[in-house]
Amino acid sequence: MSSLYCNFPKRSKKCFDRHCKILASSSFIPSKIVSNDEIIQKFNFPFKSSAIFKSLGVETRHVAEEHMADSDVLKESSQKCLDKIGLSPEKLSRLIVNKYYGDNLLPMTASNLLKKLGSRVAVHSFDIDGGVSAFLYSVDVISRFINTGDDYILLASGGVNARLMNKHDPKVAFLFGDASASLLFGYSEEKHILASYFYTNPQYYDLALAKADPFAMDADSNLILDEQNSITFDSYHLGDLKIAEDLYIKATREISDNLLDESGLDMDDIDLVLVTENSRQIWELTLEALGGVSEDKSISVLKNYGNTMTAMLPLLIDVGFETGRIQPEMHIMLISHGEGINGGGLIYKV
Repeated sequence: MSSLYCNFPKRSKKCFDRHCKILASSSFIPSKIVSNDEIIQKFNFPFKSSAIFKSLGVETRHVAEEHMADSDVLKESSQKCLDKIGLSPEKLSRLIVNKYYGDNLLPMTASNLLKKLGSRVAVHSFDIDGGVSAFLYSVDVISRFINTGDDYILLASGGVNARLMNKHDPKVAFLFGDASASLLFGYSEEKHILASYFYTNPQYYDLALAKADPFAMDADSNLILDEQNSITFDSYHLGDLKIAEDLYIKATREISDNLLDESGLDMDDIDLVLVTENSRQIWELTLEALGGVSEDKSISVLKNYGNTMTAMLPLLIDVGFETGRIQPEMHIMLISHGEGINGGGLIYKV
């Protein structure tokens, strides 16, 4: 079956009276660094670090300490984000979390994050899950909440990823890292989100699959232990992303066409393109599908941080602000390719 078997929906008209903007950003990168060579030596993989880098684009990743839960990692970036403008968590209209697995199945991780931020007000706090694309979905939701009267919404994305991956499967053992990034949104008289577009093409539904039970089991349903006699986690199964390359190309072009049509901009008006770094190949493929966008018109942190899942795009935004790559009046196109296959994008004017 062709990967292009389904048509993409046309954009819908949006009616907003109140607009939103990014007021502050912050990120947290755990101090512990794990190299490809360390993973190769520890788990006896039969290849070199250079082969991993060539395949995935990752050399090192940062890993959270064992005592840290998702809410702990998220708290680090969230608190810094609030502190940047001197806002207490009690002043938030809502707190939204994007994470991979979370502290528990229930209650939602956002509830625990609100507690760890020390709020004495019952601020509405909830998770929006959806894997890699959850961040952009959340930004779209936030724009609608602020349109209907909300003042401040904190979006915290990321958490613990590497701990839950099968260290004996090279497709995931080397790919993921831990991080969090938080953005504070507030009301603006001016329009900053100029366009948004999202889609779902389920043809490759099983291409990237997260299991409800993260523990690795043998044929007799016994927990599998690794060499250090600790439980092996095996929560994320990843297929060959190359089989969906045609879809990534088609989706990228459909996303950009709809975004540019809604915003009234041309690709030449876009100053920066930020893409979820699922892997080096997908990042490069996306830039090429946009008409050959040069790498210096984007930002990449995959080499040193790995795939941080829901933290990828907000981390790139924070890096952009912190390094000066993002400046006032710039037009930024954000594109996501996520599990499902769910994806989309938006154009943000700084």
